[in-house]
Amino acid sequence: MKNRRNLKILSAALWLPLFLTTVGPAQVAERLGRATIWDIKLGQPIAAQPAADAFQNFACGASGGPPRLKLTGWSDFAKCAAEASGLHEVYFEYDDENEYFFRAHDMEREISRWAGTTENAFPIVASVLFDNAGIARGIRLVTDARPGFRNDVFEAEQRKRELHYQFGGSMSARYNIEADKHCVAHPLAEGEGKIAGLAIKRSCELIDQQAQRRYVVQMNYFRKPGQSGYDPRVPTRTTQGEFESSSRFEMYTLAKP
Repeated sequence: MKNRRNLKILSAALWLPLFLTTVGPAQVAERLGRATIWDIKLGQPIAAQPAADAFQNFACGASGGPPRLKLTGWSDFAKCAAEASGLHEVYFEYDDENEYFFRAHDMEREISRWAGTTENAFPIVASVLFDNAGIARGIRLVTDARPGFRNDVFEAEQRKRELHYQFGGSMSARYNIEADKHCVAHPLAEGEGKIAGLAIKRSCELIDQQAQRRYVVQMNYFRKPGQSGYDPRVPTRTTQGEFESSSRFEMYTLAKP
């Protein structure tokens, strides 16, 4: 993976100056674009979706977790075991050519704009769910902790893991999901605890008959059993990363798979 990234940076370093001889850096940024999960056409077959080369690193999904079996594109969806719903999850990542385009010339603001697979500056695991006929029935976005472990010269400005629970709130606002009408607050289980007096375990569902969509949101922010804000061996020393902070957003067509 590291060698692949280095090759992309080298390639961008070679051809970017040629592009900049005709337009300036600001104009370059304005002209660039890339496909995202919002270009997926729910209720439509694979032929209607963005071409496979608009994305990269296709694989079978793991319910929003790390990728499994590598795929060549959407058409391989049947290689992925169906979930309980009968749908096949295909993981994918956004094209990173623009990111390395700007990394080659140390343009930090644009690196953050194009880095990774993100939504509202939250790094996400993105996937599409297909039925047995190859119709896209749903999309899934789950906050992704992996970018926090990358070691880049210029770190992309993205929301840190401790804020990932907020992604669920932003998606709820986007689709008019109201906490008091569409959500359930779940109590902490035995051994779980608050973080600085705050704990969130919330699941939401909204069925929009007019849009023919079902929206599902989950938000978590708490300490798991055994986790603590302080090292039990050295009570004055704070711990790092001992908490659960995550969100999940799913959108489905109302039609049955």
